[in-house]
Amino acid sequence: MRTCRTALLTAISLSLMSTIALGQTPPPPIQELNALVEAGRYDEAYALASSNLEAWEGDTDFDFVYGIAAIESGYANESVYAFERVANTAERNVTRQRARLELARAHLLTNNLAASETLFNEVLATNPPENVRNNIQAFLALIDERKNNRESSFAFSIAPTYGHDDNVNSATSNGLIDTPLIGEIELDADGLKTPDNFADLTLNLSYKKPLSRDRTLDVAVIANRHDNRSTDLFDIDYVLGDLSYGYGNETHRFRHSLQLQKVYLDRESFLETYRLNNSWQRAGSNGWYQGLALALSTTRNVNTTASPNNDLKDTDQMLLSGSLTKLGPSFTNTLTLFYADDSALHAGGKHNGRQYYGIAHSVLWRLSNTHTPYARLSLQNTEYDSEHPVFFNDIREDDNLSATVGWTWQYSHRFSVNGEMSYNDASSNIPLFEYTRFKYQLGVQFQLQ
Repeated sequence: MRTCRTALLTAISLSLMSTIALGQTPPPPIQELNALVEAGRYDEAYALASSNLEAWEGDTDFDFVYGIAAIESGYANESVYAFERVANTAERNVTRQRARLELARAHLLTNNLAASETLFNEVLATNPPENVRNNIQAFLALIDERKNNRESSFAFSIAPTYGHDDNVNSATSNGLIDTPLIGEIELDADGLKTPDNFADLTLNLSYKKPLSRDRTLDVAVIANRHDNRSTDLFDIDYVLGDLSYGYGNETHRFRHSLQLQKVYLDRESFLETYRLNNSWQRAGSNGWYQGLALALSTTRNVNTTASPNNDLKDTDQMLLSGSLTKLGPSFTNTLTLFYADDSALHAGGKHNGRQYYGIAHSVLWRLSNTHTPYARLSLQNTEYDSEHPVFFNDIREDDNLSATVGWTWQYSHRFSVNGEMSYNDASSNIPLFEYTRFKYQLGVQFQLQ
């Protein structure tokens, strides 16, 4: 009998302990999560929900608010699984419908257009309220636009510009230059700072071929004619061909491109550049983007009767840059650090080899849907590899300050107007290479697609 009482007491004790233990399990933090979401503090809500995910994944209320926090924090993939659970398990029809809507939006953000379109149409078929129908129709229109973007497309633009440049040849204004070997020399007029008005015309033809949801092939040909009105000596034309391959997902994007550029000076062949560009961009949360780029190029200068030793300027270049971008509601700020190494290919042109590094900051202001002011400021230091053959007492070192401000008016999808001013200040330990340059221009662009 005593044994039975002991066993009974033990069972009751274990049952009470189990009940107490269950009573001590904290409930899901639904109220706190809802408060954070309603306050727009999505990152905090996502962090709190993630820390409770293992314990409460599968709870309908928790899954729904976790999905909202995830999608608004930039984690659309994570929100998909949460909304799928709610859409399939919620007892209340209104909860299932809301989950389907959010799931459709999550599929759209992850570029799963077919699944998104199906879900939006399913909800639309249930005759939802008018405001919900309007939102769904807007999303379906966006899906149609995305689908069209997956089709191969051609685009063509023409951009004429007219302006004034107070130093078309980036030359010094110092008429007398001191040299180590023969003393002071007087520069020819063509070697001095030369102001002029100019007309510029750019033609751009591009072809885009989507290979899949995340892969694209792009081909572009750009032709530019820059005509100084008073003198032809510094007229520059170029043709650029580009073949690019892009791939990745909503977070990481990669692009590789091959470029060939042919430059003409006063309508005579001047130089050719072959370039391999490689870039990576990461889309973070809250509008933050990080990027890295590596460009490898080789430049070949063309010898002429007037300049038979142009090929001494031939170089191979490595250019590395890193960027940090913040995309805000009105402003986009980008900070870029860059470093380059130009290796001279001929012993006689070793003084053309150089290394340079610098920093640049640009800001773009979305003043309205049609008006976009912008500005850019950069600083660069350049150090050359060896003594200049004429100025052999010093190894050349330059500092360059460049500033640009501009304004774009997007009158329509096909037509825009752009005004821009730029200033450049180059200082050097060799006076021949010191100059300032100020330029302003006004142009339009016509886009056909």
